[in-house]
Amino acid sequence: MLRKKRHFVLYPEYFDKQLSRKQGRKVPKSKAVSECNLSKIAYACKYLELEYEVEKDKKYSKNWWGSEGRIIVNPEGVASKTDLIRRVSNISRKLKKTEKTTNTKKGKSSVKPKK
Repeated sequence: MLRKKRHFVLYPEYFDKQLSRKQGRKVPKSKAVSECNLSKIAYACKYLELEYEVEKDKKYSKNWWGSEGRIIVNPEGVASKTDLIRRVSNISRKLKKTEKTTNTKKGKSSVKPKK
């Protein structure tokens, strides 16, 4: 049996602001994101130009009843898992800020001018 290459595994629980460190959050609350999901982590990995694979059928052991999956990241170009988690959390926070600004812009543009 061949061994798989080394890889890093990221769960949405690592970045969730509502969870405590004991429940699985790996980043400080100041860098955590509320309502973190697989798509945000995948977007951050894509933005960082990392090779990744999404596994929706896997569960996080501390939250097996509510976990939605995980992302496996190829470690090339990443110094350590801690570095990867920090970089992904920074990108996902920026994504949250851009979502807020686009939502407010959409709200303003939804008013149709009178003819």
